[in-house]
Amino acid sequence: MLENEIVEDNSELSMLSTDVVVAGGGVAGLLIASALSTKLSVVLLEQNDSLPRNKYWLTDALAAAEDADFSACVDQHYNLLDFVACDGLTATVKGSYCLWDTEKLVGLLSERLRKNGVRLLTGHQLYAFRHEKNHISVRANTQTIQAKLLVDCMGFGSPIVGAKNVAKITGYYILHGREVSIRGGIRPIALDNVIVNRNPTFFELFPTSKGTAHAAIILPSRRYKTDRSLPKELSFILTKSHYAEQIHDAALNGHKSYFGIVPVGRLHKPALDRIVFFGEAGQANPAASATGLTRMLRTYRELASGIEQCIRADQLNQRDLLRAIPSYMTRMNRIFQESLFESLLAFDSDRFRRLVQELSDYPDETVNELLFAEFNFRSPNAVRLALDAVRRPQGIIGRNVIKSIARYCVR
Repeated sequence: MLENEIVEDNSELSMLSTDVVVAGGGVAGLLIASALSTKLSVVLLEQNDSLPRNKYWLTDALAAAEDADFSACVDQHYNLLDFVACDGLTATVKGSYCLWDTEKLVGLLSERLRKNGVRLLTGHQLYAFRHEKNHISVRANTQTIQAKLLVDCMGFGSPIVGAKNVAKITGYYILHGREVSIRGGIRPIALDNVIVNRNPTFFELFPTSKGTAHAAIILPSRRYKTDRSLPKELSFILTKSHYAEQIHDAALNGHKSYFGIVPVGRLHKPALDRIVFFGEAGQANPAASATGLTRMLRTYRELASGIEQCIRADQLNQRDLLRAIPSYMTRMNRIFQESLFESLLAFDSDRFRRLVQELSDYPDETVNELLFAEFNFRSPNAVRLALDAVRRPQGIIGRNVIKSIARYCVR
């Protein structure tokens, strides 16, 4: 193990040698680094000058129960989520949901890294790597780090994902948001098609325990860049739409702002020789943040255990690492989510309204299982969804179930 302290360092050091390099200091990188560092030496690289805290997370309640300490990092518990169409049609889905306090979650995981002696190098961008006989050499800034294994938590934007051509990108979810002060009594809005458009943006609003709410718009797009002004659209919703009655102060005033471009795609190979992908890209999870953190929290310890066994046995080629990676979700759940989130890229307001209507018609349990990738495609409910696709030729969920089954058979 390295010395028993966390070093957040922007200076260049002499060559390091470690068991594992984790690239990416987001929640995925912090989770896997914290688990690996109980048994192995770890260096964590983050290209920004500090650990990113510009995201908020919603999961199902079971994800928070995986670790007793996580309960202190949950800001709010919800028992419902609203999905709203452009004409006001609302589907209220009931369940057990958690809104996480990002500061507390990052703080908890950072403290675990400190206790376990992880060396954290902020302001260090991974830009090259080289396979050696008994290790992998990673270059970040002017630093060269020799490691037995590299865990890539940089998502679909990873230079390794791009260089190795191991991902298929079908589109993007472009997010712009901010934390706003609210008047109280706001229900959690999962998705609301506030502005009618051929390519609509979707609004979400999650109230916190601090008298604020996370407000954001999401634009599904086939293109990386768009000519639409998302800040103006968000400002309109917060200050001039019916939501303005619930917003006390839409100005930043010290609150956080959010911006992100999340690719929609699938990773073909979750591992290469001496490289494992974890997080947004590693799970082959198509831009579903609620599903993403839920699956990470459920599986990161199992992945860490598998990696440790591979390192101890010096079995670090692609085949060995693939066997060590847990199943984040069933293959059918993954294919269904790919299909659904790809279809959202081309939704207009009418198609989203049909989806909202279907969410109203289906049992809450079924909707939640589909949202969080826990649906049993061998159950009678799957047959009902498939039959529903026949009954509703213009339906959304049933059609994607049929499409998923077809993709599954082809693959």
